[in-house]
Amino acid sequence: MTRFSKAGFILATAGSAIGLGGIWKFPYLVGQNGGAAFVIVFILAFILFGLSIFVIEMLFGRESEQNSISTFETLAPNNMKFLKYGGLMVISGLLIFSFYVVVLGWLFHYLFLSVIGMPKTLQEAQEVWGEFVSGSIGYQMFWHLLVVALCAYVLNRGVKAGIEKLNLILMPLLFIIFAGLLVYSVMQDSFIESFKFLFSPDFSKLNSQVVVEAIGQAFFALSLGVGVILTYSNSLPKHGNFVRFAVIVAVLNFLFCLVAGLVVFTFIFGHGAEPSGGPGLVFVSLPLIFANMGVSGQIIAFLFFIALIFAGITSAVSMLEPLNSCLIERLKYTRKRANLTSISIAYILGLVVLFSNIESYGSYLTFFDKNFFGWLDYITSSFMLPLAGVFMCIYMGFILPKEKVYAMSEGHLRGIYFKTWYFTIRFIAPIGILSAMISLI
Repeated sequence: MTRFSKAGFILATAGSAIGLGGIWKFPYLVGQNGGAAFVIVFILAFILFGLSIFVIEMLFGRESEQNSISTFETLAPNNMKFLKYGGLMVISGLLIFSFYVVVLGWLFHYLFLSVIGMPKTLQEAQEVWGEFVSGSIGYQMFWHLLVVALCAYVLNRGVKAGIEKLNLILMPLLFIIFAGLLVYSVMQDSFIESFKFLFSPDFSKLNSQVVVEAIGQAFFALSLGVGVILTYSNSLPKHGNFVRFAVIVAVLNFLFCLVAGLVVFTFIFGHGAEPSGGPGLVFVSLPLIFANMGVSGQIIAFLFFIALIFAGITSAVSMLEPLNSCLIERLKYTRKRANLTSISIAYILGLVVLFSNIESYGSYLTFFDKNFFGWLDYITSSFMLPLAGVFMCIYMGFILPKEKVYAMSEGHLRGIYFKTWYFTIRFIAPIGILSAMISLI
């Protein structure tokens, strides 16, 4: 088996986790849901649910060294082999990839705009964004094809030459760019206002919808519930403290979410824009702000969109790897055939996502006030990912004997740490997630 190096594993899992969920989605969710009130719920969900289930996926992957379907089948008692169908959570990765690459296409377009010139008035910024996302079929299809082709190239090269090499290059560059953006933000007067917004809560905005979104964001931010961590853990270095790896990746991801929020809202407040701009926050408010900063704004815009693209591509390739692994191991596909199959399906789904935003086609792809894009995002982050987490908690907490689980931890979880984590995955995480989902329904 081809294995990650220690640095390669940490950067690959961090690359999967630190993506558009943390940089693009986290700031607008914070803006829409009461600032620090959402951040506090997100922190609790991240620690209680996210980190606990992250460790579960790593244990499953290390123990079986197989794809998700075979893992749940192999470890199940003889009379419970049907549990293998829990491995179909890899479908979530396919669905997420299909709308993820559409957003990545938007980012490539705005990277292009950062070079040739961005809109300088609010009306112009809104018109550019609206006309592009709802009318520019040709441009969007071009960027969509480019992104899918890039991801296909990386996936074809496999774990070591493709995924690890990509992350060894892009993740350090991503850290450097965001470190620079953070330093620049700290020097701005609006940084204090940004800090207060992220850390001064407005609890009046909290409701079941916000709680479920925070839980979904914690799963989305850590790439949980799609089999990514499980699949990557198959290639984990044999000698290494996997708990330390999990904590490093989780801390990096959490800090990145906060840094992204501080950077974005520093620019937003510094120019009097609204923090609750929704998904258009990155495509309307920020380009307008960058355009009015002169040459320095153009440079910052270029670096910002490059950083988002780096983060997005490293996450996107991870979304399809679990499905590819199933096709290779279960159906004996070659890597190229598995990749062609998954990429082709995702590409077609992505076109449907793209067309659901186009004004002349959107009405045919809109159901109950959400278009196809909105439904994929909502169903995966609010239901499929959390439910996969509950499944894994029940599997490891109640199906497998406690002695087996402890042995799987290979002594890296012991004493009070094991007891606390084990109690959390048996009761706190599944009950908390299901309660929030039932409240939402």
